[in-house]
Amino acid sequence: MVDKRQMLCLVLGIIAAVSGFFVDNTDGELTDGRKLERGFYGEGERKKEIWVSGLSEKETRIEIELGDRNFDAAAAERSFEAAAGRLGEMLPGENLSLKEVRKNLLMPVWLEEYGISVSWESENPQVIGTDGTVFGEDCPEEGEEIIVKAEMMAGEYTRELSWSIMVFPPDYTEDEKRRQEFRQLLCRMDEEQQTSEQFVLPDEYEGRKLSYRVRRGREYLIFPVLGAAAAVLIPFRDRQKEKERKRERERRMMLDYPQIVSKLAVFYGAGLPVRRAWEKIVRDYEEKGAKCEAYAEMARTYHMMERGTPELQAYAEFGNRCHCRAYRKLAGILEQNVRNGSGELRKALETELESAFEEQKAAARKMGEEASTKLLVPLFLMLLIVMIIVTVPAFLSFGVG
Repeated sequence: MVDKRQMLCLVLGIIAAVSGFFVDNTDGELTDGRKLERGFYGEGERKKEIWVSGLSEKETRIEIELGDRNFDAAAAERSFEAAAGRLGEMLPGENLSLKEVRKNLLMPVWLEEYGISVSWESENPQVIGTDGTVFGEDCPEEGEEIIVKAEMMAGEYTRELSWSIMVFPPDYTEDEKRRQEFRQLLCRMDEEQQTSEQFVLPDEYEGRKLSYRVRRGREYLIFPVLGAAAAVLIPFRDRQKEKERKRERERRMMLDYPQIVSKLAVFYGAGLPVRRAWEKIVRDYEEKGAKCEAYAEMARTYHMMERGTPELQAYAEFGNRCHCRAYRKLAGILEQNVRNGSGELRKALETELESAFEEQKAAARKMGEEASTKLLVPLFLMLLIVMIIVTVPAFLSFGVG
């Protein structure tokens, strides 16, 4: 049964498709069937795609590059008139008027709404830059008059405007004035002391005793952050180390597993019960004095049985302590033997021995692949060193020649 929401989605999809069909078939950019709208002044060329019927038997697709609209004399004059007023409004920027300029001016180079580009020229670029920056620090208190010109361009038509601008020193606060004057004093003293090894700062200014210090960097603040980060990461590092230790222990135990199963199978096949075979393996291990995790767990299990732990429980705990699937399987085989008797134990041990050797071969193959991968880095480094040894003398000989 069709859900109402499904029906609604289908209806809306059909409506959207029909609407798209009619919208696509209305030539929105064509007027009177054969007129294309040009771009506004200065927008550049537009690529248009039109389909022409009657040019050949089939409707033909044509791509054209349609240039933007160009100015005629009347249109340029109208744009100049409007743009001149707009420039006069924009030029003061944050200043109240051009009769008192203490902050930067606003000099746009493109008036998009009129399609007009503007280039600027300053009578004194050291006071007013062509980007509108005002450098009024050295201007006299009574101000300095600067003439600024703008050339407006609309296609091939141009018009020039000019403004008279009075530039005054920045309106500093008392503290800012004092800092500015003191900075100028230091600049003069620096010029006077050019031949000395050290620059001697003044000990007083305007009757005030001065003292100095160089602000130290705050790089030391990174150390508490690093300490906190290390404190947070230490537990993660410890857990990672513990995981690596467990993996390494499991790897070593798995290397001993085929040998242990083989010994159990041989001793059991020679007529020894499982417990006596287990004891024989442990005694041999303890006499050699070697350190092997798997044999150490077997010795712990044997001593538990000596202290009275039931054989079934001892094997189960052995499998759990080893934390390896293979040893749990071996413990399960031995537990089943204790419960059901020794009828199938020899066959089970032989099957497990074959499986253990296959797993050992797979593990050895994997270790070899990992080792070869690790060797790639030093090999690439050696290759890089050889290339440097060969190429550097060659380049040096070219330079000498």
